[in-house]
Amino acid sequence: MADIIYRAARVTDAPTIAAIHVASWRDAYRAILDPVFLAGPIEDDRLSHWLGKLDTPASNFMVEIAPTSDEGLVGFVATHRDLDRRWGSLVDNLHVRPEMRGRKIGEALLRSAARKLAAQQAGNGLYLWVFEANEAALRFYKRMGGQVVERNISQIPAANGRTILRLHWPALSDLC
Repeated sequence: MADIIYRAARVTDAPTIAAIHVASWRDAYRAILDPVFLAGPIEDDRLSHWLGKLDTPASNFMVEIAPTSDEGLVGFVATHRDLDRRWGSLVDNLHVRPEMRGRKIGEALLRSAARKLAAQQAGNGLYLWVFEANEAALRFYKRMGGQVVERNISQIPAANGRTILRLHWPALSDLC
């Protein structure tokens, strides 16, 4: 695989970001989200989501992508700087193409996002939500130093009330 050069996403990246998001959810959430949603409506849902997010991004919103010269776009991370007074900045999405997992791309994206947030003088702390049933992701985030600090119920309609966990890093420097 060629070197990855991380860069900020543009609106023209939205279709590819949406496709990675769909592939990631179909792989990781096949036993979590409604199979009818995963079979079709997810594609239009995620494309609409990313076109909207990248067309007119909020000032505290950042999407960084991981393209390679030979594989194309392999992953992305989306964050909201200082979204919560208590928990800090939100990692809204972190996805790597399923066939590219295990190559430390997700780790590099998460660390890069933390460095960029720190450079923007974001307040301390980073958090995200993960489905409790997504054991691989939970192991990954815990290995990266995230601590489970809260349980809740997902508001995603296709999740049918599944349990989600808030993972937290008290300081951005924990990941930089």
